[in-house]
Amino acid sequence: MPRELLHLLPHDLLRLSTVNAGLCAGLGLILWVCGARFSRSILTLVAVTVGTVVGMRLPEWRGWQIDGMGLAVGAAIGLGSCAFLFHRTCIGVILGAGMMAWAGTAIWIFLGGDVYWDWQAVHWQGDMVQFTRDAWRALPPTLSHSFPVACFLGLAGGITLAVYLPKFSKVLAHSLTGVTLMTVMGSLAIVVTGHGDWLKSVPGSLPVQGMAMVGWVLLGVLVQWRITPPYRQPPSNGAKKS
Repeated sequence: MPRELLHLLPHDLLRLSTVNAGLCAGLGLILWVCGARFSRSILTLVAVTVGTVVGMRLPEWRGWQIDGMGLAVGAAIGLGSCAFLFHRTCIGVILGAGMMAWAGTAIWIFLGGDVYWDWQAVHWQGDMVQFTRDAWRALPPTLSHSFPVACFLGLAGGITLAVYLPKFSKVLAHSLTGVTLMTVMGSLAIVVTGHGDWLKSVPGSLPVQGMAMVGWVLLGVLVQWRITPPYRQPPSNGAKKS
């Protein structure tokens, strides 16, 4: 399973340093063990970091002759505030994206096998509908129907869980993200260090390895469920104060 996952990643990630890949895998371990307990703080910190990096690099990417410091501060404050104030919405997006990625990857590995998809051949032309249509047409024929359906069901399932089961969706989102980072970035760190043959010694067939990953996700859910306080609904305007 780790080797098959790496084949689906962009080749640019293979140039990632061992230290960065190891740090990402370590972050995945933290999210898997206790991410839900400190969810709001972690998401806010990540949002501030992403806003700072994007704000600093945006003038260079777009060719603007301006200092990126102001954009970095504004983006950090904006994204950090959104992550803090709309925490439950962020959980829904993260869980939906994670379940979509897992569903799509499972369909691709078990039905597509070694089929290659040149996703870089699909170019953005300013129209989201056209971009989606081009991406769908570029899919291999064996996956043109099952892959989009699996991704949609995964996304819809994650958002639905976030709406109706807030605590469960929070622990599931962090456990799912943690296992994903540990598996992908841990395997990538092994490959970057030149020991890619170690991945061939992973025991079990693809279904067994897939079920093992699901088991790790469920184990993370059980651990975090015990240490995460329940989600508390904000008091309504008509509620009486005790």
